[in-house]
Amino acid sequence: MSLLFCPQASRSLLSVAARGVVSTTQCSPATARLLSSCASRTRSISYQTRGASRRPMVGPRHAVFSATTSRSQCRTFFRPAIIRDYVDLPRDYKDRTGLPFRHKDLSAEEVHRIFGDGIQPASANHLLRVLHGRRVAGTLDDPAFAVHTMQYSEAQIAQGLKYLRENVKVDEVVNAGLRAEDELNQMELDPEGETKEAGEQAAPAAEDELPVEYKPDPVYGRSRFDEIRARNQAKEKARQKALEEERKAAEAEGRILPETQDDPRARSLVEVEEGQRAITNPKIAEYYKAATSDIKEVPQMSMRERVGPSAVAFLLVMGFLASLTMVYNEPSERYRLLPEVSTATATVGAMVGVNLFVFGLWRIPPLWRALNKYMIFVVGKPRPLTLFTANFSHQEFKHLAINMVILGLGGVHLHEDLGRLGFLTLFLGCGAFGFLSGLVAYSARGMLGVTSLGASGAAMGVLGAYYWDHREDRFRIFGLPQDGVHGIVWWGLLVGLTVFEAFSTFAARNRTDVVGHIAGLVSGMVGIELMNWAGLGRKKTEEEEKKEREKTAVAEQTRQEKQS
Repeated sequence: MSLLFCPQASRSLLSVAARGVVSTTQCSPATARLLSSCASRTRSISYQTRGASRRPMVGPRHAVFSATTSRSQCRTFFRPAIIRDYVDLPRDYKDRTGLPFRHKDLSAEEVHRIFGDGIQPASANHLLRVLHGRRVAGTLDDPAFAVHTMQYSEAQIAQGLKYLRENVKVDEVVNAGLRAEDELNQMELDPEGETKEAGEQAAPAAEDELPVEYKPDPVYGRSRFDEIRARNQAKEKARQKALEEERKAAEAEGRILPETQDDPRARSLVEVEEGQRAITNPKIAEYYKAATSDIKEVPQMSMRERVGPSAVAFLLVMGFLASLTMVYNEPSERYRLLPEVSTATATVGAMVGVNLFVFGLWRIPPLWRALNKYMIFVVGKPRPLTLFTANFSHQEFKHLAINMVILGLGGVHLHEDLGRLGFLTLFLGCGAFGFLSGLVAYSARGMLGVTSLGASGAAMGVLGAYYWDHREDRFRIFGLPQDGVHGIVWWGLLVGLTVFEAFSTFAARNRTDVVGHIAGLVSGMVGIELMNWAGLGRKKTEEEEKKEREKTAVAEQTRQEKQS
């Protein structure tokens, strides 16, 4: 009778009842417990049930296997939210999401008391869910799932396990033993025995392995659509068979596959991120592995140790460039390589060329290791040099095109105001300050796996500096509007777009470095004001133009006097 209240009872229990096996049943006398759970144990009877298991198998080994039924457990809608037993593991369980370890997440104070500093509440609760799921699934010591917790240190994992073992009682030994038993049953599966039990189903199964062939309809004759359908069915069957073979080969090599075999990443020889093209060339896969860091966990540093070297390098380099800007003089035309091209166009064009050159280098696999080391800014292991080199590095053409268009719009005009070295100083300063601000913000939030590259912060700083410096001037686009729009309006529009980006889901979905954009825009405005205050900005250029006009007027007057 108790089975009637257990809709999730395994088919093995029903099979025992059908065979007339006498079993002992133990149920709680309480009504609530009678409705919620029951347990059965057979007496010294073992058998195999084809195509069913008494408990779910989770992890990288998805298979249907035979099992010896010695115990089973079933629960109804009174099932508790906190799962503690392996037999209760849900079928949709995934290691990267874990299982709830309590009815609500830990607060910030509780997280600080358990882990101390260096981890955010959201990250701590996620770690505890993953660890609790592994305790229930019996995969606590399985290295195949280490990739899902690689962003946490060994100390944080140990602290999380200590908290769970003290507050959420789980028999880890029993759960691990049940999982190991299921894996052994899977390995001992007898294909010949299954074939004998299949009986009459063996012949249809063999027919399914044959190619799908088209047979004309005896009444209506040949059909072109039926031929196409049969051919497509044959192709799909061959594709599914190839995917299954690749899945088995990948599991034999110990690689972690995507959730579905239809995902192109399943054909990759190395593990790639979502949205990244699968790597199927063995040589390219070798370069990819060589370019990947072998660090098991992010180095543990204090905020001062992580940010200090980069901040000192930023101050030294910017001070050196500012000193050079004060004494630098533009070369005369006879010393220039392209005298017919303006200095502003030549400088901005050269910068665009350097970005295109580095973009091309990213297409050469042997260079990936060096580019990953010197052309990407990594929060977990920052290199001060990358504060400046990452401004010229782009991996995606769309990212490169947007930044170069912004640089071209404001760079040429700002170069005419500041001169070559002043413009380069402001460009590098905005980009480096954007990366440095990201380092501080992401380190404070514990996001040590963030990487950043590109000239977005520098380009935003250049365009923002130009509109801020010309905030009282009027600008027209294709001659419209007739009276023009003040520069402060364009600057406000740029600020509004940046703020909107910061509070929208666009940045998270497209992995945009919002902190770098905001810091670059602010540093551009502050930088142009400092240069004007030091006499290096547009005021200095206007004075030079005034002197040049006076000099030209004197020369013209002298020439007219000689002619008269």
